[in-house]
Amino acid sequence: MTVYVGPTNWWWRENPDSDIGCKVKGTLNDLGLGGALVDGSTIMCASNGVAILVAPSCTQVCSAWAGGQYNTTQVGDKCCISEWGGLQTALTNAGFTPSDWFVPSYPQLQLGYQCKDNWDSTDIAFYWSSTEYAASCACNVDFNSSCSGNCITKSIAQNRVRAFRCVTY
Repeated sequence: MTVYVGPTNWWWRENPDSDIGCKVKGTLNDLGLGGALVDGSTIMCASNGVAILVAPSCTQVCSAWAGGQYNTTQVGDKCCISEWGGLQTALTNAGFTPSDWFVPSYPQLQLGYQCKDNWDSTDIAFYWSSTEYAASCACNVDFNSSCSGNCITKSIAQNRVRAFRCVTY
């Protein structure tokens, strides 16, 4: 038996109180920050009816900078996933639709650092944002020291890349 509860059809979790072992769709409030969805993504932060999810660590890649073209938008550039070939492949291999995800802009990645305790795991490393600083360098965030705003030469640095997704609830 399956019981449907909640605003979206992909927030599944096992119901520990069910005597018949049914799966229940939980709401964001049921799962809470850091809650793991059945697809492995976690709820990084939520406010005013919008939640930001972070893709599971199994989809994280290490890459030279690959995209953005001066992306400074607050919602991210969903098209840039295709520019990060390794990330697109990792998301696809894990069963995700890459077009639903994006590489976070610099402000979003700063928020990601502030909420890193809600991720399934993070590396003590630099993470790329999708924001280009200039023709030869791009912005990233150091998850070791919270140093941010670094202009790293795009062609030589190998940093981590993790996808985000925004949903309403």
